[in-house]
Amino acid sequence: MNHKQGVTITLESKQDGESIALTYSGEWFIKENSFYIRYAEQTELGEVRNLLRYEHQMLSHSRKGAVNSEQIYALGIRRSGYYDNKVVKFELDAHTSELLLLHNDEVMMDELPTKLPFTLEWTYDLFVGEQLTGQFSNRLIIQEG
Repeated sequence: MNHKQGVTITLESKQDGESIALTYSGEWFIKENSFYIRYAEQTELGEVRNLLRYEHQMLSHSRKGAVNSEQIYALGIRRSGYYDNKVVKFELDAHTSELLLLHNDEVMMDELPTKLPFTLEWTYDLFVGEQLTGQFSNRLIIQEG
């Protein structure tokens, strides 16, 4: 798949017992050994463009616009990132304990999805400096748009 496909993205996020679910319109495409999800979100500060890139056991999430942030989630590894909303900037670390790619509720091990729908799940501890700020569990459901 070298073309872009319109998708509906549902993001379910849990932090320390509280849950939210948000839905966005975006696009999905595959390039070499990775797939990408691109979408825009409206925040209180303005528009933020999101780009997620998944390759085997690694997910990167980049946000640009009213908020700028970069974070990499790699299974079993603590990775550095940052968050900047033009008022405050934090250096962050995420230690990822789970990173799963699912199609029809079955784990995809070494392949990329070639058709919709599919789900990406990841769980991580987030640190500011050495201070643990919370545990997050995210589920990204990608469906035809």
